[in-house]
Amino acid sequence: KMSEGERKPIPAIPKEAQVIAGILRDLGINDYDPGVLTQMLEFSYRYITNVLEDAKLYSNHARKRAIDSEDIKLAVQMLTEQTVTSPPTRDVLLDLANTRNNTQLPLVRPGVGLRLPPDRHCLTNTNYRLRVNRGGGGQSAGGRMTNGISTPTFNLQVQSGVKRKWDDGIQ
Repeated sequence: KMSEGERKPIPAIPKEAQVIAGILRDLGINDYDPGVLTQMLEFSYRYITNVLEDAKLYSNHARKRAIDSEDIKLAVQMLTEQTVTSPPTRDVLLDLANTRNNTQLPLVRPGVGLRLPPDRHCLTNTNYRLRVNRGGGGQSAGGRMTNGISTPTFNLQVQSGVKRKWDDGIQ
């Protein structure tokens, strides 16, 4: 354990990574994965390399010996136009909305909409029927005698595609 006065040794990180960590701190981002710094460094190196390579091409095309700020500005502008898309202006969106809203929607045909299966297949419908076999008393009428009391026997009939009958009575 370390006392309050002692600090953990800070691993050596490149100056660029320290700058990116400072930017994240200034934005209020204090809790992030250490790999974020690596990814941001890689992105910035790749972006700067692409800008400088394009600026060098523009400078060579203009037959200049060195890259100047105008070449850098042009490279950044061209790279931004290739990779970043801006949303259309409000006027373009309004024109598009007016054009789209001027076309009439097709009429709704009868029978179009939510189609449910027949009631016999819906789970909300009763799909069985109980039939009570009552007779004059005794086993022969379909009942069962328990301790001298006649109990009716129920037959369950399912009303789906295949009709089945179950007998609740134990015989």
